[in-house]
Amino acid sequence: MNLQQLYYFKTIAQLEHYTKAAEQLNVSQSRLSHAIGDLEKELQVTLFVHQGRNVKLTRCGAFLLEYVSQSLDILDRGLEKLSDFVNPDTGSIGLSYLGSLANFVTFCISRFFEKTGKVQVHFQFNQTVTQTIEDSLMEGHTDLAFTTPFDNKNIESVKIGSHKTILIVSRDHPLAAQDSVDLTTLANETFVTYSPQCMIRNHIDEIFQTVGIQPKISFEALYDSIVLGVVSANLGVALVAEAVDLTGCHVKALQIENEIPEREIHMAWVKDRYMTPAVKCFRDFIMESGMLLDQYKKK
Repeated sequence: MNLQQLYYFKTIAQLEHYTKAAEQLNVSQSRLSHAIGDLEKELQVTLFVHQGRNVKLTRCGAFLLEYVSQSLDILDRGLEKLSDFVNPDTGSIGLSYLGSLANFVTFCISRFFEKTGKVQVHFQFNQTVTQTIEDSLMEGHTDLAFTTPFDNKNIESVKIGSHKTILIVSRDHPLAAQDSVDLTTLANETFVTYSPQCMIRNHIDEIFQTVGIQPKISFEALYDSIVLGVVSANLGVALVAEAVDLTGCHVKALQIENEIPEREIHMAWVKDRYMTPAVKCFRDFIMESGMLLDQYKKK
């Protein structure tokens, strides 16, 4: 049994006529007859009986038609969705990104729609931590990621900009009277920071080493929102990426006076994995746009 036989069977059942079915399918009537004959032989049942110039389904044929029609309809819908999926104008793109990049991601998509006109492309968002992003890429659940670079030979990436790091304090904290701070003066402060699962934790630890302080860390969190909540409650201060959305939070951002490393942000994908046209189009747009994160920060 093959797919072609099932399409032939369904068409004959609908038209109740071999000649008309052959014309619609653009095949010879003899080919159609042989195909149905082979199908009947394999199934060991008679599917059609002749009534004058027409044919009618037998009881077995009517029983089979119900399931063949359902199966072919599902297959046809799947093929239509696959066509949409790989269509560069209507395809689907899975994006994973760090929480601090949420607004940047929507900025990128807005620019993409504006410059390419591909407004029917469907985006699926996954805002999460670095380790989960890497796993999602490798497992094929994510097409592209906006993140810090990975030490993984199977992942390729391109730099799209860098983040400065800022200090945030509660507006009730004495430091809120300042606009900038020397980190070496904060040795006695309580710090809120990120869990070791987050790559930004490595970056923050590097900053502490650079300025030569051993921070007193009382809170660790996976997400920016938790860090912001603890700082807002004046339970500690925190180093965060400058792109973190502070809107509506009871915190103040202070610039850091010390010379500290910036944090590179990359767009990443799995090396040599097939990309649908829509994914490739979006990736190439981001790459051709240059340091898009730096452009975003200047807008």
